[in-house]
Amino acid sequence: PDVSVRHALRTRRSSFGRFDATRPVTPAQLSAVLAACAGTSLPSDADPDGAVRQTRMYAFVNHVESVEPGAYVYDPEAGELRLVDAGPQGAFLQNTYFLANYNLEQAGAVLVPAVRTTAVLDAVGDRGYRLAAGTAGAVAQTFYVAAAALGLGAGVALGFDNIAYVEKLGLGDGDEAPLLIMPLGNERPRPADFRHEIA
Repeated sequence: PDVSVRHALRTRRSSFGRFDATRPVTPAQLSAVLAACAGTSLPSDADPDGAVRQTRMYAFVNHVESVEPGAYVYDPEAGELRLVDAGPQGAFLQNTYFLANYNLEQAGAVLVPAVRTTAVLDAVGDRGYRLAAGTAGAVAQTFYVAAAALGLGAGVALGFDNIAYVEKLGLGDGDEAPLLIMPLGNERPRPADFRHEIA
């Protein structure tokens, strides 16, 4: 959409408890957010040319038009989702979330950035923790801005069962670690809000 960066930055916010499953996300919206997140990188001397993709994106699809519910890995080169685990994911998402501020079953999709933390630590030592955390933070900010530009609600959370996600996504034999969960979806109409500009 034709949205200024200023507008997207000013309208980004967390959608605590406001997702609306009756209004699915479109494939184009999901694709745009995934592409933006997958293209996010954090400059560092470990990869000065930016040649290495620092994150892999996964999507737990709940309510996306013409996309079957399931867990998917995003292929950024092809711009496609590849099925990892078929079937509804809402119960898994809610049961592995430690807080009560999001109803993840109502989100259109829950995106999960995974970072190859072991490879990062092997490459740069202990400062790899900062690089991995910084990369996750950069992806989160990209996610908020992309969602705001598309008029979607968004959230980012840390309180989830990482091990359950590793098992669900089949990451046990690799070095990818899910660092965040990021629900995305349409919000219920007319939510309560704080108008900071009139305060």
